[in-house]
Amino acid sequence: MRFTFSLFISTLFVLGALLVRNAEAHPATGIVIDHANRIYFSDLETVWRIDNHGALSIFRSGVNGRHVHELTLDKEDNLYGADITYEPSRERWLNAVWKMTPAGVLTYLLAPTDNPSQGISIWRDCRGNMYSVEQNNHTKRETLLMRRTPDGSVTRVAGGSYGHADGQGRAAKFQSVNGMAWGMDGTLYLADDMSVRRVAMDGAVKTLAADLDKKALDNVSGDEDSYGGLTGITIDATGDVYVADYRNRRVVKIDSAGKVSTIVRAEPPFSPTGVTMDKRGNLYVLEVGFTPPRTYSGPRVRKFARDGHLTTLATIGQVEKSEARSFVRDGETEMSSVTGAVVKSRVAAISFGLCAVCLIVWRKRKR
Repeated sequence: MRFTFSLFISTLFVLGALLVRNAEAHPATGIVIDHANRIYFSDLETVWRIDNHGALSIFRSGVNGRHVHELTLDKEDNLYGADITYEPSRERWLNAVWKMTPAGVLTYLLAPTDNPSQGISIWRDCRGNMYSVEQNNHTKRETLLMRRTPDGSVTRVAGGSYGHADGQGRAAKFQSVNGMAWGMDGTLYLADDMSVRRVAMDGAVKTLAADLDKKALDNVSGDEDSYGGLTGITIDATGDVYVADYRNRRVVKIDSAGKVSTIVRAEPPFSPTGVTMDKRGNLYVLEVGFTPPRTYSGPRVRKFARDGHLTTLATIGQVEKSEARSFVRDGETEMSSVTGAVVKSRVAAISFGLCAVCLIVWRKRKR
């Protein structure tokens, strides 16, 4: 029975990994709104769209294990995203960058590859230059902001060894950058650990607010297991900055004078991960439902109107029985419900594993 017991424990471990793999992944932060007031957001594997009438639909079908964290839009309302996929059979990571028209036509700007060219990303300026952050949050050796020109030339804009320091170019230091957005003035704004940083195109880095976990803490989660930092970020027409504070379940506003305030709060298990704003100044918040260490309940989107009214526009996990249709036209399989598909696949895996264990135990006892 020793062999059977060991196999049983191993099987339970594998099945447990199947159940918690999605919960332990870095949550999606991507939420944007186009000129027609259509909202696009990622639930990590599927990209959803809320039209200007409030109807929810699948814009790009999800694939288990393919993650889409961030989203951007260009002036023609084309949507850009980056895929990160792990192939366990070959023990490699695949990276890709794609573009989708509002009609759902998908093209790859960078086809899936385990050897991507340096500096390719979804973040572009008006001249077509790409901007990417190169960092390793495990080694914490250095964090660099890179620029890639249309001809493929890659240079460092700012950053050096891991840390926190304002300055010019290489003299500046970043920690863990988890969010990026363009300001109306053509500068980049970064959510860097628990600080908000502004980077001019000449490489000058300035901190707008630091140690936000110690400021305006009227909405601290109070959870002993709370973790994470600042994630999604957006800037309004007046230069005020809004950033999702995942750790403290809130959205923080930093005005042009540097004043910090909490404007939106989320109740457990939800925590804000992404923010975007329409032309009228209404704020849209992407929130992920996650209770440490392994309970994931799907994201939701809420609208914080200029008049202070807060409404929920969509909650993924409540659409299994809906007739959401896919707009994608790149030949991928349509999915009416990402949550339902993931649950079904994992239930099947658990059932198969338990049957296998029971069969082995029965054979051992028969002998």
